[in-house]
Amino acid sequence: MKKLLIIISIISVNSLFAQTTFQLWNFNAKEGMEESIAQLVEDNFGDAKFKSGGVQIERIAHGDNPWSHRVILFGEVGKIGRVEGDQTDLEWELYLEKLNDFVEEWGTSYAGRFLSAEGGSWIDYPYVQIYDLKLDDPMAFKLAHDKLVKQTSKTRENRPVAFGTYDIGGGENVSHWVAIGSKGFSDLISQKILDDNYGKEWAEWAENNGGATSPSNYTLRVLAAYTNE
Repeated sequence: MKKLLIIISIISVNSLFAQTTFQLWNFNAKEGMEESIAQLVEDNFGDAKFKSGGVQIERIAHGDNPWSHRVILFGEVGKIGRVEGDQTDLEWELYLEKLNDFVEEWGTSYAGRFLSAEGGSWIDYPYVQIYDLKLDDPMAFKLAHDKLVKQTSKTRENRPVAFGTYDIGGGENVSHWVAIGSKGFSDLISQKILDDNYGKEWAEWAENNGGATSPSNYTLRVLAAYTNE
């Protein structure tokens, strides 16, 4: 069972993304309760068996996401969540009751899919920047995005990049997202500096992405993750 600071290993396999979905819930933790939340999640999911995928807890860092934390449940379509009988309804209700003791306020919730990914395992790159997007032509954007990701692969090396949808929620001005993995804040900024070498490629992306705006972007760090891997 992979635990602290381990991200979704299945993201490394591009062929799975058309079948992978997620549900996420934002919340504000009560002051000083992060460690208690992490321990509660460990107690509840430390030996969990999932149909596929798993669950992770993330702390919001820089950017304009107004919430302090979020929890994500992910897995293959039709195979998300714990296996039948792995946890009783009473155990789940008790877990939620305890979790609510550490939560100041529950926020927005979304659900969507992973559409594509490049790069290696996210296990080594737990500091993630999320770009929320509003796309005029999602198909054109995916083509331009996938091409740019390949063009910039030399300096990005093995750092992963993922693209997907918000099918439920996300807000009126948000339809898709891009996630970029890095080792930490300094590593993320270093990659942005290297991107300056790809002015021609970025200009081509802007011309061919079908129309895209990013009303929100922020970074996060995974506090704990639990999967069947």
